[in-house]
Amino acid sequence: MDIFHRHREAQEQELANAMLELALQTPEYRPEALIWKGIDALPNDPKLAFIYLSNAAHALPDRADVHALLGRSILAQGQPELATRYLSAVWQKLPNDPSLRMILWQARSQSASPAELRRMILAHLPHITAPSELNFVLKILAAQTDAPSTVGVVRYLPEEKEIQGWAVDLRNVHAPAALVLEANANTLSVVANVAHPLLTAAGLPATHGGIRIKVPNPTLAVTVRFATGLPLLGSPVSAMPTFVPPPPLPDVGKHQPVDVLIPVYDGLEETLECINSAIAARKLNRTPHRLVVVDDATPVPALGKALKVLASKGKITLIQQPANLGFIRTMNRAMALSPRQDVVWLNADTRVHGNWLDRLRDTAYSADDIASVTPFTNNGELMSFPISRCDSPMPTAEESAYIDSLAAKSKNIGIELETGCGFCMYVKRMALNTVGYLDEKHLSRGYGEETDWCLRARENGWRHMGDTSTFVAHKGGISFREEKLLRVAYNNAILRSRYPKAERSYAAYCERDPLLPARNRLQRCRLIDFCKKTKLNNAAEMLTIHLQPSGEPLLPLCLTWHQNHTGAIVTLHMPLEPLKLEICYTLPAQMEFFETDLSYLRDHGVINDLTSSRWNECPDFLLATIKSLRIPRSIIEDNLEPAQISGGLLAPTDTMLKPSGRTLIIDKLNNSTRIDRWAKLARATRQSGSSSSLLTYVSAEEINTLRATGGANNLPVLPGLNLEDTLMLAGVQAGVSSSGTQDIDWPLYKAAYKNCLTLYLDHGTSQGQSQSASATIDINSIERSLHWRPTQP
Repeated sequence: MDIFHRHREAQEQELANAMLELALQTPEYRPEALIWKGIDALPNDPKLAFIYLSNAAHALPDRADVHALLGRSILAQGQPELATRYLSAVWQKLPNDPSLRMILWQARSQSASPAELRRMILAHLPHITAPSELNFVLKILAAQTDAPSTVGVVRYLPEEKEIQGWAVDLRNVHAPAALVLEANANTLSVVANVAHPLLTAAGLPATHGGIRIKVPNPTLAVTVRFATGLPLLGSPVSAMPTFVPPPPLPDVGKHQPVDVLIPVYDGLEETLECINSAIAARKLNRTPHRLVVVDDATPVPALGKALKVLASKGKITLIQQPANLGFIRTMNRAMALSPRQDVVWLNADTRVHGNWLDRLRDTAYSADDIASVTPFTNNGELMSFPISRCDSPMPTAEESAYIDSLAAKSKNIGIELETGCGFCMYVKRMALNTVGYLDEKHLSRGYGEETDWCLRARENGWRHMGDTSTFVAHKGGISFREEKLLRVAYNNAILRSRYPKAERSYAAYCERDPLLPARNRLQRCRLIDFCKKTKLNNAAEMLTIHLQPSGEPLLPLCLTWHQNHTGAIVTLHMPLEPLKLEICYTLPAQMEFFETDLSYLRDHGVINDLTSSRWNECPDFLLATIKSLRIPRSIIEDNLEPAQISGGLLAPTDTMLKPSGRTLIIDKLNNSTRIDRWAKLARATRQSGSSSSLLTYVSAEEINTLRATGGANNLPVLPGLNLEDTLMLAGVQAGVSSSGTQDIDWPLYKAAYKNCLTLYLDHGTSQGQSQSASATIDINSIERSLHWRPTQP
């Protein structure tokens, strides 16, 4: 690459290009070469630039500048919404890079509505420290003539005992903004009349705009607003000293009552439903406890009034914050209220049932080294049900009570977790005293604080458990709304720096999925109960079970299969409400469970036959099991309509041979013969002058042979973009199979069809004719490729 740069600087373009092509074929230099190929292509062919830069970003995931370039290639195609989606996903991993943030704001400014854009800017403003970024977003706000022109940010610095920030009037930036302070029932008029280096660097006047207000004594709430009444971001400010945890006390934990802590801010209906469910369940739990509701300065008057009524009746203990402290500071102060007692964090958008607290407590004290316990839920990271790490809609009260009752009867046991989840987490006081409280100095107000605490606890020898005998419903997203992504991104960046091995450990845990047996047991309880209670005489759609490979759109009642390193994974899918039923079987190890469940469905009239268009692809042992169960089989017609043309080895088409033409290989590249065959075709197309005519959508290992030809590139999986988006942004014009319908990668085929691509098929192979990888390829023999237009999948 050094030689390339020397030729480039000397404007020796042909020599530079030769060195760049050589670097592309050298693994050590390929990522950097891809970047420069993308930069060169960006002005004239942003789709080609997308191909090069997407591969570079995949190879260099931590290079924010490469992601920013890729975002530019998407914007250059007039796709700001896709650029926003992609860059937002990347920004969550790399939130502090100025180049990435700037191109993301450009994408947002072209894709979001003015009101939505303003909400995003106001959420981000307190965290913007780059002058160019501040200049850009302030210009956007100034252009919105129907919105207030005044904007500012304040925060309290306890070390300096000072409120600092800035404030400007975007329609009169040369005059200091007039402000009003309110504290301890006193009002004071001030002016933002000190210099602020960030404003100066952003191109605003250097003489004013900054705010510095001394607060010598602790003050619960200081309101800072413009003369028009509009509060500055961060106001009201709590000007209190840094939280100091209480000293550890003796005789803590198991023999003490429990504080159930419910922090409240927004969401009137959800919050009252949560509190009322906990009140209703109180008499069903033997664990003595109190419900401590912390009103974190709710902006909803009706909610504040309702909480006071509940407190006046003795149903809750109400703590009212004079200023909004955010989840972390609120919970620290709430956990310090009773320094001998265990605590439960319970989000205000949850719902509990039965003796939920007893079950959590029993799991917490099943071993001395357990620090926290998290129950099953519909929305709770690892403990999400029915699918781990996938959010599902919140069930109704009746539905969640039913699922919780099944969980209590399922004989499930506690299972160790990597980290707990703060929507509902039982925390032992002994662990809290050892590990310390939440980090309110570095983490931004909320999200990720429980992960930080759990990882600290793990480093101190504590464990975290999932209580799979308890289900707590959780809506999610009520507290922070638009700010959620912002807080997640900043806090996760801190966690990655603190615990560099945690992400890999978490990924390995998800790969093992120790919670799967517990989810299956609970699902099997639902299945049995469903069969006992349901009459299916008129439910014809439930009588046929479809057999299909994984990755295709799911039919209502189906079995899917795929291979992994442990064998074949077969999953039963049923359309139960509100949470779908999925039971996974690793075969042949769990064949007994699989046979039992299918027999149960057959004997109770839920299924009476199996149908598929893909029997020839089905694993033999699965076919044998179905046959042994004597479940009738039927065949549905394939929806493909290949023309009846005799074929030979697929030849490149005119579309493939155009310099700007890009063709997607829709074959499964799962054997060396097929890959070698495509490599031969890639060399031929390379010789025709098309440097990137063939594209794949597979892992990097499978593409190496094709990549070495110089005539093929990969389309990596990109965050925030689906396969259809990727095909469109890469300018793919056709999908090609050299093996006929038997070995087509069906997700690729369907994505190609949705993108209205022309599809080509070598019909000879589809008829079972053997094709040699060394067969002669006739570049001009377009007739021997089949023009294939399938019907709608």
